[in-house]
Amino acid sequence: MKTTIFILALPVLMFAQPENEMKIRLLQYKRLQQSQELFSFLKSEQARDRELAMLALANIQDTSAVENAAQLLNDESPKVRSMAAFAIGMIGKPRGTSFLFRRLAVEREEKCAAALFNAIGMCGTADDLKKIISQSEDFRRRWKPFVAQAVIRFANRKIKDVAASKYMGMLLNDNACIIHATYALMRINDTTVITGNREKLQQQLSNASSLVRMWSAAALGAVNDEVSIGRLQDAAMKDGDWRVRVNAIRALRTKSNFRNDLIKLIADKNDHIALTALSSYDALTTNEVQFIDSLQFIAMLQSGGYGTALKEEVRTLIAKKLGERAIPLIGSWMSDRPSVSAQRVRSYGETRSEKAIPMIKEAIRQTKTSLVVIAGIESYQAIAQRSNESVKKDFLKIATLMFGRNDPGISYSSAVAFQDTSFSKDIRKIYLSALISTYQRMNAAADLEPMVELQNVFADLADSSAMPAVEQGMSESDNVIRSAAEKAYAAITGVDAPVRSAETTVGESPFYTMEDVLLLKKFNGAEIFTSKGKIRITFEKEAAPFTVLNFILLAQKKFYDGLSFHRVVSNFVIQGGDPLGNGSGGPNYAIRSEVHPDTKYKTGAVGMASSGKDTEGSQWFITHCPTPHLDFRYTVFGYTPDSKIVDRIMIGDAIEKIVLF
Repeated sequence: MKTTIFILALPVLMFAQPENEMKIRLLQYKRLQQSQELFSFLKSEQARDRELAMLALANIQDTSAVENAAQLLNDESPKVRSMAAFAIGMIGKPRGTSFLFRRLAVEREEKCAAALFNAIGMCGTADDLKKIISQSEDFRRRWKPFVAQAVIRFANRKIKDVAASKYMGMLLNDNACIIHATYALMRINDTTVITGNREKLQQQLSNASSLVRMWSAAALGAVNDEVSIGRLQDAAMKDGDWRVRVNAIRALRTKSNFRNDLIKLIADKNDHIALTALSSYDALTTNEVQFIDSLQFIAMLQSGGYGTALKEEVRTLIAKKLGERAIPLIGSWMSDRPSVSAQRVRSYGETRSEKAIPMIKEAIRQTKTSLVVIAGIESYQAIAQRSNESVKKDFLKIATLMFGRNDPGISYSSAVAFQDTSFSKDIRKIYLSALISTYQRMNAAADLEPMVELQNVFADLADSSAMPAVEQGMSESDNVIRSAAEKAYAAITGVDAPVRSAETTVGESPFYTMEDVLLLKKFNGAEIFTSKGKIRITFEKEAAPFTVLNFILLAQKKFYDGLSFHRVVSNFVIQGGDPLGNGSGGPNYAIRSEVHPDTKYKTGAVGMASSGKDTEGSQWFITHCPTPHLDFRYTVFGYTPDSKIVDRIMIGDAIEKIVLF
C-alpha cells in the first residue's frame, strides 16, 4: 500500500546547477498539467532547458503536450530531438506517431533515429506496427536493430502482428539483431512463427551470448517437437549459465516426460536451478507425489548437502502433496533464522489439516518476530477456510487479539483476514466492535496500511456501528485513508461521502530541505551489506534525483537495516525494503516515478517497486538479467556490478546495513 504524494520545498539552488534546471525539475515533480511555465522552457535559447522540459513532459505525461513536443522533433540539438521523441512515446497518445514517422523520414542522426523507433513502439497502434514492418526494407541497414527494438516495445504492450513476428524470425540470421529477435519472439510467443523458426532457435541454444540462449530457450517452450524438447533438456542440465538453465526448465514444465530430470535438477548446487526445478515438479505432479519421489524428498530433508532455501521449499511441497501425513516431516517451527521459522509455519498451513493448528498457535504465542506471526495468521486462515464454524471463530478471535501486538505488519495481515469471504459476514461481525476500537487507537504515522485495510473491512461488512471509525478515517490527513473511508461511508449509507471542502482538505506538506538536497552532491552510491555479501550500487542522479535522495534519507535513518529480501524470482529480481516483510509496506508516504531514456533495465539495474505511477516508497529491486518490459514503467535509480552476490540472495536473506559513499 502506498500513500500520499508530497511536494518539494526546494531552495533556489539545486544540485549546484542553474536556476532554470531547478525550476524545471520542480515542475516535473509537481505534475502540473498544461503548465505554461513549463511550456515556456520549450522555447528557451538553452538546449539543456529544452531537453529537461521535454524530460519533464515525459514524466508528467500531459496528453495536451503532444503538439508541443512534436515541434521539438526538428530541434537543432540531437539531444533535444531524442528527448522530444521520448516524451511523445511516454505521453502515449497514438496521434503522436504521425509526427514521429514524419521526422523519421528525414532524420540522419543515429541516436535520434533509435529514439524515434523506440517512441513509436511505446505509443503506436497495431497499424503503426504494420507500417514499420512494411517500410523496414526502406530503412538503413544499420537501423534494423532499432526496428527490432520497436517491435519489442509493441510486444511488451501486447500489440502483435504476424508480419512483425515473421520479420523477427528473419532477423535470427542477423548477428546485429539476434539478441533483439530472440527476446521479441519470446515476448510475442506466436506458436506458429516459433514453430517455423524452431531450427534457428535450437541453434541459438549454442550461441556465445547467454542472453540469446536464455531467450531462445524460453521461446522454444511454445513448441512440442522431439528435437526442441531434447535440446531444452540438454540446456536445462548442462548450460554454463544458471539463467539459461532456469529458462529451459520453465520451458519444459508442461512436458511430463521431464519428471525424472527434474528430480535430478532439484539436487543441483545452484539454488535458483534447484528451486525452479522444484516449482516445475510441483506443477507437473498435480496429485500426491509418487512414493519413490517422496522417499527422495525425505532424504533431502535429512541430508546436510542441500541449502536451507531448497529444504524449506521441499517441506512446503511435501505439505501440499501429502497433507496431514506431512506434519511429522515438517518438524519443529523453531529456528535461529526467522525466515526459516516463518516458512515452516507456512508449510503447516499448506497441509490444510486441523491437526497442524496447535503448532501454528504455538508459533503465534511464543514468538515476537513479525515474520513468524504473519505466517501463522495466514496459515491458520488457510486451514480455517475449509473448516467448521468453530474453527473459523477461533481463527478470527486470534486475528483480533493480534492487533494487540502493535506491529503494523501483523495488524495488516489480521485486517486483511477479516476481508476473507470464506468467513460469513455474520461470523466476522462478532468481532466488529473490537475492530472499531482497534482502529480508533491507531495513528496514520505508524499504522497506515492496517488502517486502510480496516476501512476496507468496514466497507465490506457495511454495518452502521462502524460509522464513528469511518468518520474518523474521513477526517485523516492522508489521502489513501480518506479515500478508503469514503468508500466505507458509501457502502454503509448507500450515498456518496460528502465532498471535501477546501477548508477540510489538508494540503501536501514540504518534505525536502536545503540540507537534504545537498546530500545529492555528497553521495554517489551505496554499499548494501547483506547476509550473502556486499552489493555496491552507483546512483543515477541525473535520471532519478528525487528517488536517489529518498533512498539516501531512508538509509541515513537506518530504515533498511535489519530488513530482509521478501521476494526473489529466479532470473528476474530480488526485492527488499519492505518494513512489513510481505510486499505491502512502505515509509508511509509516496514519491514520484522518474523515467529517463538512458536508464534501462539491464542486468544489475536497481529499480523502485510500485503499484502504479507515482506510488513508490521504500521497496527496491535488483535485476538478474535484462528486463525490457520494465523499461520506462519503473524508476531506475542505480546499477550494480555485483551480480554474483545478487544471484546468491534468497528470500529471507538480511539487509544488515547500508553505507553511503
